Amino acid sequence: MTINIGETIKSMRKDKNITQETLANFLGVSNQSISKWERNETYPDITMLPAIASFFGTSVDNLLGINKIEQEQKIQYYCNEYSRLWSEHKSDDVTALMKQAVCEFPGNFDLLVKYLNCLTNAQLNANRLLEVRDEAQNIYDLIQEQCTTDSIRIWAKKLMCRYLSRLSVIDTSGVDITHAEKVLSGMPLMQNSRDIEAMYIYHNDAEKRKQACANGVSELLRLLGETLFRTYEEPTDYDEKVLESFIDLLKAVMPDEDYGKSFNHIIYNYGYLGVKRYLNGDEESAIRCFEEEVRLAKAFDSLPDISVSTSPVVNGAIFEKTKTNLGTSKMQSRIKHILTNRYPLSEEFREKPAFKKLINSIEC
Repeated sequence: MTINIGETIKSMRKDKNITQETLANFLGVSNQSISKWERNETYPDITMLPAIASFFGTSVDNLLGINKIEQEQKIQYYCNEYSRLWSEHKSDDVTALMKQAVCEFPGNFDLLVKYLNCLTNAQLNANRLLEVRDEAQNIYDLIQEQCTTDSIRIWAKKLMCRYLSRLSVIDTSGVDITHAEKVLSGMPLMQNSRDIEAMYIYHNDAEKRKQACANGVSELLRLLGETLFRTYEEPTDYDEKVLESFIDLLKAVMPDEDYGKSFNHIIYNYGYLGVKRYLNGDEESAIRCFEEEVRLAKAFDSLPDISVSTSPVVNGAIFEKTKTNLGTSKMQSRIKHILTNRYPLSEEFREKPAFKKLINSIEC
C-alpha cells in the first residue's frame, strides 16, 4: 500500500497554520524540498522523520500513516471474511464477525451495510427477525442520513425494503406492506440502474459498449427469471407454456449454454417442466427434463469462479459464481435434494430404473 507522507505533512502543516518556510527553517532544508515532499515528487530522508514528527507533536508511525494502513488492512480482512462466510452460508458466524467489525469501525459504511445484510437476511426465524428490528432500523437510518456513497445507500434501501416485507407477514410485528412501499418509493427506477445506463454512455468505445450491453441483457434475463419464481408458489402451479417459452428464450440468446446469472433459472425451470410433464402422464418426457436439470447442474458446478460469456448477444458478460445465492455449495446437491424430497413424484416413479440411474449419477 502506498504511504503518502507528503500529503500527511501538508495536512498537518495546514492544520497548524504553519508555512512551508517555517517548516523548512526548522528542518534546515529548502522551501523547494518541502514543496516536493508535499507533491509526492520526493520523500524526506529517513533520518529526518523523528524531527518532522517532533515538530508536529506526533509519532513517526502516524507520520507514515502506519495506523491508517493497519486499519485499512483490518477492514479488508473483515470484507474478505464476510464474502467467504456468506458464500458458505455460515449465517451465525458471518453475523458475529460483522458485529465485531462495526464495533471496531463504527463509521465505516461498507461494513455497516454488510452487517445490515446479515441482520435482515441471514436469520430466517421470525422471532430473530423481530429481535433485530431496532438495530437494523438504527443502522439503516445512520446510512441514509450520513453516508454519501449512493451504491451503499441504495443497497441499504433494498435490504430494508425486503426486511420490512418479511416483517409485514408476522402478525406481532406492527409492520404492514406500506412500510416497505415507502422505502421502495425512494429507490431508482429500473431504467435508471447502472446496468441499463452503461449501455448508453460509450459512444467512442465499441468494446466497452458491447460489454455493457452484454451485462445489461444478462441482468434483464436474470430479472425475468426472478419474476417467474415470484409469480408461482409451487412447481405444480407453473404454466407449462411459460416454462417452455422461458427455456427456449434462454437457449436462443445463449446457445453456448453460458447462462451466467440465469443458470439457476434454466436448471429449475427444467425441473418444474419435468414435474408438469409427470403430472400430465408423460413420464418419459419428465425424465428427459430431469436429466437436463442434472446435466446443467453439473455444468454449473464445473464453472470457474469467474467466467465470460461467448454467445453473440451476451458476448463478454462476466459471471461471478461465488456471488450467487449458492455461494460455494454445489448445485448438484441441491438438485438431488429437490428431486428426491421436494417434487411431488410418487415412490413408484422414484423407483424406476431411469430415475434411480439419474439420481446415482449426481456427484455430491
